[in-house]
Amino acid sequence: MQAGVLFIILAMLLTPAVDGVAKTLSVEHTAMEVAFLRYFTAGLIAVAIAQATGRRIVVDRDDRLGMVVRTGLIMGAMTSLIAALALVPMAEAVGGFLIAPIVSMLLSVVLYREALTPPRAVGALLSVAGAYVLMAPEAGIAPGSILALAGGALLGAYLAATRRARGTDTLSTLAVQCLLGSAMLAPFAFWNGIPALSVHLLAGAFALGGISALCHFLTVAAYARAEATVLAPFLYFNMIPAMAVGYLCFGETLSGGSLLALAAIALGGLVTLMKGDLGLGAAARALRAPNLLAVRAHAA
Repeated sequence: MQAGVLFIILAMLLTPAVDGVAKTLSVEHTAMEVAFLRYFTAGLIAVAIAQATGRRIVVDRDDRLGMVVRTGLIMGAMTSLIAALALVPMAEAVGGFLIAPIVSMLLSVVLYREALTPPRAVGALLSVAGAYVLMAPEAGIAPGSILALAGGALLGAYLAATRRARGTDTLSTLAVQCLLGSAMLAPFAFWNGIPALSVHLLAGAFALGGISALCHFLTVAAYARAEATVLAPFLYFNMIPAMAVGYLCFGETLSGGSLLALAAIALGGLVTLMKGDLGLGAAARALRAPNLLAVRAHAA
């Protein structure tokens, strides 16, 4: 098996573990608190790695505003995911994020004048249809489904913004976005005071940050060894462990309609891989940045 494919599969297998820990913590803590713990811990780990390897944390002077905007988008996306995890089955929450590549593609067509090829158009229609079924408006739209899809839309905007970002050191991006993002979240996370520290909370925070950092580096390693078009189909692989973790750890099951909706969203993304101007370079480059780890390429 190609090394890049192996690395991306490992990353996709691990991302549901992050979501599982976040879902467990969300029982006693708000989504903002859990998101803050995740990114603050991951940022500290990135800084520690930089210190241990003698690497500098740098941000291009001309890209500082862009870094703030992209960090805000990814924080909004991942906070929406964590909030959705508390309300709907894990696979459904993660599945909402599958619309991100389609949103990124549509924004690229509008903002960057990229071509809207037939595969892109068909893929977008399939994903939109799947999102509609997932929300099930005729039965009353579930807040968790809205949060999941909103998170996917924000992640798509992040991917589109990353499309025109200057190349930066991946470790620097991980450290800066995680620490800057945790600073953005702090006022909301601690609005009602700092939660009481416990072994459970500290262990959860370390697991969130550690697994997130590991997924990031696995994803970067994958894209350094294989083409984006080879790896892209495996980004949907995390739906399988997400359903397994949801069932085994939380007793969650999905309805036939939800499974059909998730399949349509994933198929829409895969259709865009057909011959033509694919527009998936944005997703590939964004996976080199942090936290699409949860993309999945959550990540990454």
